[in-house]
Amino acid sequence: MKRPPSDFARLARAFQIPPTKHAVAFTFIGALAGLGALGMAPMFIPAAAILAGVGGFELTDRRAIARGLRELDDWGVPVTGYREWLLADEPTFEVELRREVDIEVIASATAAFDSAIAVTRLGERVFRVVTRRIAMPATRPGRPPIYLGDRRLLRELYAGVLAPLHADVGIAALRMGDLGKLSALVPLGAGDQPTAPSAGGMGAFREPAMAAPPALQALQNIETTSLRPAQDARLLSGRSQRVLEAAGRAPTGAGTVVAMAIGGLVTGAQLGWVGACVGALGGLIGGIAVAIGTNRRNAHAVANLIRWEGFPIEGYDDWLISGRPLLDVELASPIDRDALAAQLDRLEAFSVEANQSIRWVQEVRWLSDRLVRIETRPTLIQPTRKLRPFYGGSHTMFQALMDDVLMPLHQRSGIAAVRMGGYVDRRV
Repeated sequence: MKRPPSDFARLARAFQIPPTKHAVAFTFIGALAGLGALGMAPMFIPAAAILAGVGGFELTDRRAIARGLRELDDWGVPVTGYREWLLADEPTFEVELRREVDIEVIASATAAFDSAIAVTRLGERVFRVVTRRIAMPATRPGRPPIYLGDRRLLRELYAGVLAPLHADVGIAALRMGDLGKLSALVPLGAGDQPTAPSAGGMGAFREPAMAAPPALQALQNIETTSLRPAQDARLLSGRSQRVLEAAGRAPTGAGTVVAMAIGGLVTGAQLGWVGACVGALGGLIGGIAVAIGTNRRNAHAVANLIRWEGFPIEGYDDWLISGRPLLDVELASPIDRDALAAQLDRLEAFSVEANQSIRWVQEVRWLSDRLVRIETRPTLIQPTRKLRPFYGGSHTMFQALMDDVLMPLHQRSGIAAVRMGGYVDRRV
C-alpha cells in the first residue's frame, strides 16, 4: 500500500511549489560517492555539490511554504490555524463578530459560492463555516490524490462575505482548523456570551441584531445573475496535449521530433559532418514546430467535435480539462425544473474510487428561470505522454448528455446556448 503524501508535500502542492526529485538526486549522489570510494576521490566534489543543491531547494521550499501560510495576514483580522485548515479533513473556520448579524443572510450569501457550505450559529456573535476540500491529482500515476482546503473558495468568501462583515460589523477573531479538532482544541471566546446591554438601549432589553451589509445582502440574489463558467483551464501548461488526451486522442510528440531530426541528419550528412549537425538541428527545430502546430490544430478540432445545428456550444475544450467541469444551459423559455432534474439523475458513470456506477451530475443550480448550471463529476485522466495525471470532463458522458437530455430538451422547449468551462481543481 502506497504511503499518503506528507504534510510538507501537501502544503507544497497547495502553494504550487514544484516538487524536488529527491530520488534522482540521491541516485546520482550515491553513484558519485561510490566512485569516490573506489578510488576516484574527485567524484566526492560533484556529489557534495548535488547534496548541497538538494538542501538549498529544501530550504527554499520551506521558506515559500512559510510565506504562503502568512498570506492571510493582510486581511486585518486575527487569524489562527490556517495551516491546520489547509490539511483538514473537514476544513472549518469560526468567526467571532463584534456585533450580532442575521445568520440567515450569511448562510444565503455563502451558498452563492458553494451550496454545500454549512453555516452554524454557535453564539450570538459567533458562527461556524464548514467547506468542502479540493482533490489535486498526484504527480505520478497510481498515487492517491492530494486533498487540501480550497484556497480559491476561501478567497472568494473573504471578498464576498468576510470583508463586508469586517468593514461594517467588525470581526474580532477568525479561528481555523479541522471540524473534529477545532471544537476540542479551540474554546469559544466571549463571542458566545450574552451581549451586554447598550448604554443607550432600553434597560434590560438587548440591542437587536444588526442587518447584514448591503454588499452581503446582494449575494442572496446572485442566482438572478448570468455567470459565465470560469476559464481557468486556458492557463494550464500543455493545454493542447491535455485536450487531446481528455478526448481520447494521442497527441503528436517525441516520435515526430526524432523522425524529423534523423531525416535532417541523414540529409545534411551528404555535405559532411557540419552539414549533418546543421541538418539535425534544423530537423529538431522543425519537428518541435510541427508537433506544436499539429497538437494545436487537433485540439481546435476537438473543440468542434460536439456540434448541434440547433444551438451554439462554447468552451467544450476548456470543459474537457477542468477539474470541476461546469456547463450553463440557456433556455429559450422556462421549463419544468423537476423533470430536468429527473433526466439528469438517470445519467450514471462508473467510479473507480467507489467501484460502482454513481450519478454523473453532481449539482444543478438555477441561476435564473431560463439559465441552469450543471456541475458534473470529473474523470481522472492518465496521460500517455509526459504529463501529470489531471481531472477533466468526460467526453463520452457529454455525448450521452447531448443525446438523452439536451437534444430532446431543445426539440421540446428550445435551447439558446450552452456555455462550458470550469475550475482547475476538483471540489469534493
